[in-house]
Amino acid sequence: MSAPDATAEALLTDDRGHIAFVGSLAEARDRAESMIAVGGRGVQERDLAGACLMPGFIDSHSHFAGMGQRLTDADLAGCADFDEIAARLKAFLAAHPLPAGGVLHGFNYDHNELAEGVHPDRRVLDAALGDIPTVIAHVSGHVIICNTALLKLVGLNRDAEAPEGGVYGRDENDDLTGYFAETPAIMPILMHSAVMPRQTLGDLAEAIQNDYASHGITTCQDGATAPGYAEQFVKLAEAHQLKIDVTCYPMMGQDLDAVFESVGSYASGGTSEGIQYLNHLRFGGVKLFVDGSPQARGAWLSEPYMPLPTSVHSNEPAGYHGAGIVSDEAMRAILDHALERGWKVMAHCNGDQASEQFLTQYTAAYHASSRHNKIELRPVMVHCQLTRHDQYARMAAVHMIPSIFVSHCWFWGDAHIKNLGFARASRISAVHDALDYNLPFTFHTDSPIVPPDLIFAAWCAMTRITKQGVELDPAQRIGAWDAFRAITRNAAYQYGEEASKSTLEAGKLADLTILDADTLAASADSTEAAARVRALNVLETIKEGTTVWTA
Repeated sequence: MSAPDATAEALLTDDRGHIAFVGSLAEARDRAESMIAVGGRGVQERDLAGACLMPGFIDSHSHFAGMGQRLTDADLAGCADFDEIAARLKAFLAAHPLPAGGVLHGFNYDHNELAEGVHPDRRVLDAALGDIPTVIAHVSGHVIICNTALLKLVGLNRDAEAPEGGVYGRDENDDLTGYFAETPAIMPILMHSAVMPRQTLGDLAEAIQNDYASHGITTCQDGATAPGYAEQFVKLAEAHQLKIDVTCYPMMGQDLDAVFESVGSYASGGTSEGIQYLNHLRFGGVKLFVDGSPQARGAWLSEPYMPLPTSVHSNEPAGYHGAGIVSDEAMRAILDHALERGWKVMAHCNGDQASEQFLTQYTAAYHASSRHNKIELRPVMVHCQLTRHDQYARMAAVHMIPSIFVSHCWFWGDAHIKNLGFARASRISAVHDALDYNLPFTFHTDSPIVPPDLIFAAWCAMTRITKQGVELDPAQRIGAWDAFRAITRNAAYQYGEEASKSTLEAGKLADLTILDADTLAASADSTEAAARVRALNVLETIKEGTTVWTA
């Protein structure tokens, strides 16, 4: 991955987990013999028999702790209607009986795929589960639905007022419907002591890491570390339970200075001079939420959403644009402090108005900052679903990196067409715009929102096809080299780790993945190249010279 045509016969690693040599097989063998001659250990030679060795993939944004949902909660993906949601929850409950005082959790329902065309409400859950406290999460992660028993458990009634930036759904009688949207509304419920999952991060860490590693990922992220979780991550590291690198970004809404103080030597600066992992863990910056998700109609847009059908009950006002989560003044204060402390900022921005707010406020904070190495902080605009051409054009001036959730094309392209109209929906995840401005764009999966499959993300960037086979703006497609650069070289640059990861070069960490075919095999036909990428399988994942997963 040092150049589009850079290949080698052999790679040699040392006993410190670094790459010692990349080049011809004959020279690799000579060097291996020399290493043994000066007292080194024996060298194992492996013939990959036609498989492809390349740098380990780097996850640019996901939620390590949230990945536990994929292991512990009822999966509602693909439910066709309310009845199927109810049936799956009841089946899950029968297979996994709740302990006394337990809460039933579900995730991954998508109202865009339901026959009813709307979110369920507490009455739907009440009818299915009675007085069993139940909460289900929308596939976007920006909406939850609670039943009446759960509302009682957390002490919410009709007198409750939504916090700033959050939404409480209400019916025609002003009673709570059980619908809650955006982080300020959701987190107090999910973080309530009675609602928190019984299994700890330590219980799930091995399985979560295997999920990442099965997709060739050697560096991953907890992209919104919630209150109380920093301590759990430190415990994992102290117990040597991490086998791939994890960077945590504590989320806004908590005392961030106290969090960084509490993690001690695991706090690692956002600039290259301070980046280091201890036991595969570091805390590298902070996470802001600027808006919601476009598929849940919570992204903040400069132009309104398409009106919902008259048959769909909605409290949306005419000309609904979505809304931001924090004020300009509050965002500026957070950004000023982050720059002062040397924290990288990861900002969730889906709608173009959210992109505008973050870009404008960060630019102002950046120019006002006197920090000598602010150029190295490399703030990240996460998701970039509707980021405009003119906004990409302004990112380089403040060294901002777009991390694009390009898998949206497949998973929600059809929903975006309904919500935005074809013209706007067609240019979601405008990767080629970022390429045109020579921005080091990255891809991510936002897992557990979708599986942590960066190869699939690369395929989405190459094809821009929806689930229903609609072709989104082909001018925004890119080729295989640029797609895989986004999940290796560019991703390492986003983290400030380009000197130690992302290419197969002597001196870098031996973070490797073995695939069953060459990702960049020459093909003049873009369709053929994309099909080849879609068919790739990970055979083995190696972290610092040690195998951490095999197929």
